[in-house]
Amino acid sequence: MRVVCLVPSWTETLIECGVNVVARTRYCVHPADKVVSLPVVGGTKDVQWSKVEALAPDMVIFDKEENTLEMAETCPYPYFATEVKSVHDMPEALELLAQQLGSDALLDLSARYQAVLAETKACSPEVLPLLSGDSASSLSVLNDNRKWLYLIWRKPFMTVGRDTFIYSVFAHLGFADKLLTFDDRYPSLEEEWIREHNPVLLCSSEPYPFAGKLEQTRAELQLDAVLIDGEPMCWYGVRSLRYLESL
Repeated sequence: MRVVCLVPSWTETLIECGVNVVARTRYCVHPADKVVSLPVVGGTKDVQWSKVEALAPDMVIFDKEENTLEMAETCPYPYFATEVKSVHDMPEALELLAQQLGSDALLDLSARYQAVLAETKACSPEVLPLLSGDSASSLSVLNDNRKWLYLIWRKPFMTVGRDTFIYSVFAHLGFADKLLTFDDRYPSLEEEWIREHNPVLLCSSEPYPFAGKLEQTRAELQLDAVLIDGEPMCWYGVRSLRYLESL
């Protein structure tokens, strides 16, 4: 089966499971040695069906959050759209993908997810996928009584709400009470509000590349901040699974 995948985390997972992925988005960067040879047919919010036509796909893979409804409505090929809002959605999502694509390897991943999610953990902050940085605060700040604020964007500063995959990973690790959370999925926050609540900032490496702006962010908000690898926290599929299994 020839598959066009427009979801970065699914592209990585499908390739790892031996699915014949024939095209990707520009954001599908893993596994690097495999995707480099795949044609790019758009992004996660846009697609050029004229480029897809020559590839004669049997199936297009979407996700309801990653992609737009318009992309699905204009898709001239059979497609399947997942809906992943929580790490606990992963076993079923992988089973459904396995059925659509006839992949036993995806079923194996589903079983591995079920096993790793069987028990909520009570982890220490040191298990977080933290990245080193000259401008980062000492990791000891994660052990004090302050709440954490996970930042995914700068100018405006944006974070994650309870109904997101990222929050569900923190909750599974036992950090639900440490994270400042919100009803909106991806709210924007005023700088004054952030300073008033005095959290420790967890600055993600993606989608905004905080690594190059960590010192400036600390200065703007006058708060402690550490850098965290965003991929294990939001790339559902094989990448987040390997991270959780490593614990």
